[in-house]
Amino acid sequence: TDHDPPTRSRPDLAATRLPGVGHRLDLRDEDGATVSVIRRKDGTLELHHEHGLTILGPVEARALGVLASGHLVARPELLERTAAVLGGLELDWITVPAGARAIGRSIEELAVRRRTGVTIVAILRGSVPVVDPDPEQRIEAGDELVVAGRAQDRDALERFLVEGG
Repeated sequence: TDHDPPTRSRPDLAATRLPGVGHRLDLRDEDGATVSVIRRKDGTLELHHEHGLTILGPVEARALGVLASGHLVARPELLERTAAVLGGLELDWITVPAGARAIGRSIEELAVRRRTGVTIVAILRGSVPVVDPDPEQRIEAGDELVVAGRAQDRDALERFLVEGG
């Protein structure tokens, strides 16, 4: 098919947190060779393939992510400008896992921005995006939250969604 299922249902994809470093995604190319992608906390992206290593700086890494995801159209100048913002403004996607305490609660009830410093700018729910969600919008398991905030606040948001506060 033209569309592969999401990463969470693909046993051939493995994502790993690298404490103090960032995240690593291991996958296989169409020839079966292993490709490892490491996203470092500083925004640098390392692409490891059996034929070598490619390193992309933070701006180039974001541009590649935007292109690969197909979720957002952004000019390189915009990416450079957001990279230069004091505190590191980032747009990111966070999936709400089953069993998270945030499920069934509204954005207003959760007070996400006040408690974590991160703003929910959209919710991707199935094929229907909820853009600029109302404060009464309830969070559901599997929602992909499109968030804006500082990089250092992302982990706090993930913990808050799962554990509550």
